[in-house]
Amino acid sequence: MRLRIKAALFSVLMLACVWTGAVAQQTSNTVQLVIEGKVIRVSDGDTIAVLDKDNKQHKIRFQGIDAPESKQDFGQASKENLSKMIFGKQVTVVWEKVDKYRRTVGKVLLDGKDINIEQVKAGFAWHYKKYADEQPPEDRFTYARAEETARAGKLGLWQDPNPTPPGEWRVEVKTERWGPAPPDGTVIGNKSSKKYHRADCPGYRDMSEKNRVFFKTVEEAEAAGYKRAGNCSPEISASRAASVPKTSTISAQAQSAQAVPVAAPASVAATATMPAAVTGEIIGNKNSKIYHRANCPGYKNVSEKNQVRFKNVEEAEAAGYRVAKNCPAP
Repeated sequence: MRLRIKAALFSVLMLACVWTGAVAQQTSNTVQLVIEGKVIRVSDGDTIAVLDKDNKQHKIRFQGIDAPESKQDFGQASKENLSKMIFGKQVTVVWEKVDKYRRTVGKVLLDGKDINIEQVKAGFAWHYKKYADEQPPEDRFTYARAEETARAGKLGLWQDPNPTPPGEWRVEVKTERWGPAPPDGTVIGNKSSKKYHRADCPGYRDMSEKNRVFFKTVEEAEAAGYKRAGNCSPEISASRAASVPKTSTISAQAQSAQAVPVAAPASVAATATMPAAVTGEIIGNKNSKIYHRANCPGYKNVSEKNQVRFKNVEEAEAAGYRVAKNCPAP
């Protein structure tokens, strides 16, 4: 009887070991999604198109790096460097994410070589610290070191002591695209989408000039068949509405003080008028070494971890910072 019990226990233990081993293997060997194919297009320094064996195209955004936009300084050089390495060649893309633009975000390998970090090493891309937490810890470290080495060697875009990161460059482009201040009326509609934005909506300043149509009130916009943009809150409180000055008032202020032209969101307006001792008059970006005054479009866009505050412009410039290109003249 004892022998039977021992034999039964032994069998159970063996089965448990086998089951545990299988689970451990499944857990340790995290499933990696892989695309294999030929690089048929290089859009810029961090985006390519890959054609797989089934003739399906995949748009790939390189994980962990951010290359200059095509129209930026060094944008074409970054694209050319990437093309020389992989255009027309068979690559493997290891990925886990699809971004909001439906691009597959992953690491591109050529014969086992990490092409993402090669762009950083050559000085043709930044380590994309904003999304560093999506990288394996070892990649986070090696990519950061690769950027430091390229910067120290003044390679590629680091020939400019203070290159403009793509995110800040895009903000500048949006500001230029905004064009002249709109006429009276704080509601802006988009002719293409038939959506309207109030002055407190995130997309208020994102429309190109050719698509803008102006309304004096929300009621007028809705009567014309426009609908509220999805990123606008359903209502604006009376107190917040009161804090957004009329466009005509802002236009007058813009002419006299050269502030941001048109109905800035209430939060920005409030920040600009608060004492410097409370808000910090100048905000610098530790990463780009660029500073923003309170009336600059990018004043509120610097991530908290990259912020450094200065009492005045002189202090910022003495610390080696330069003014953002999209700041209006003081």
